[in-house]
Amino acid sequence: MMCKLKLLFFLIFIQITKQDCIRQLNQQQLIISRNYQNVITYHSGALISSKIKNYFNNGDNSPCLRDNPYLVMPKPINIGFTGCELGQYISILFMQKYLLNTLKIWFWDFDYLNNQEVRSYNINVYVKIDQVKKKIFESHLAKSIMTIEFPDQFVEEFQVTNLGGNTYNSYLHIIKFEAYYKYS
Repeated sequence: MMCKLKLLFFLIFIQITKQDCIRQLNQQQLIISRNYQNVITYHSGALISSKIKNYFNNGDNSPCLRDNPYLVMPKPINIGFTGCELGQYISILFMQKYLLNTLKIWFWDFDYLNNQEVRSYNINVYVKIDQVKKKIFESHLAKSIMTIEFPDQFVEEFQVTNLGGNTYNSYLHIIKFEAYYKYS
């Protein structure tokens, strides 16, 4: 009887310990995936590490990190954007590593105001972790809002390279970035 009682207490103890470990693991998972929210914002500490090579429309120093990509303005053509020349890149660096699987990019898309076609961009997108760069996306027809899904991985930097400019000129214009972990 005493042996059965000890065994019962031992099994209960193992179950409680296992639940505590699972709870701690889930809490750590939420931290590294930032509770499944956008990690490319001013508030999360994202930086444009290629700032010296880039330019910013309307004097805004990193418009692609703001939370609201579109401001209410009389002329939407004056929307701020981050841009770079042919062969250059826009690089977003995080203060820590995040577990991510989705990147969303808003390209400058106001050509409809001049009754023109929507412009398309020629880009490559890379993720970097521990100085290792891996291509996750390549397109000659990236336009408007692109959602790029890639395998779950830790990321400390995104790099968008301007390979061939866009339909109308040789520049890359990005209004906003978002990156987050998306449940499958």
